[in-house]
Amino acid sequence: MESACFILKIKPDRIGDYVDIHKKGRVWKEILSNLKNAGLEKMKIYMLENNAIVYVETPDVKKAFDYLGKQESQARWDQATADLMETQPGYGKEEKAESLQCIFDFEKGVQLN
Repeated sequence: MESACFILKIKPDRIGDYVDIHKKGRVWKEILSNLKNAGLEKMKIYMLENNAIVYVETPDVKKAFDYLGKQESQARWDQATADLMETQPGYGKEEKAESLQCIFDFEKGVQLN
């Protein structure tokens, strides 16, 4: 299983809107299907000030994001949320999100790196 973590910058005056659009029942069903079909087994978004910190787990990160980048509904979601954000993920394209380097990995009682 691979994991990735990246930061998306949210416009400071739109943080509440960004949080609201991610509440249960508000994310489009097509987007949830895209995430599942891309092979994402876990996706979490944490907020720190105006930074959305996105964590994902999937068998193949590159393959998952390449798949998402090819979905028309993903492009529509990105367009619909664009006015909330200073950066977008950039699925399979020129990377716009800031990827975070993993410096410590502990799982099931074992340090992995």
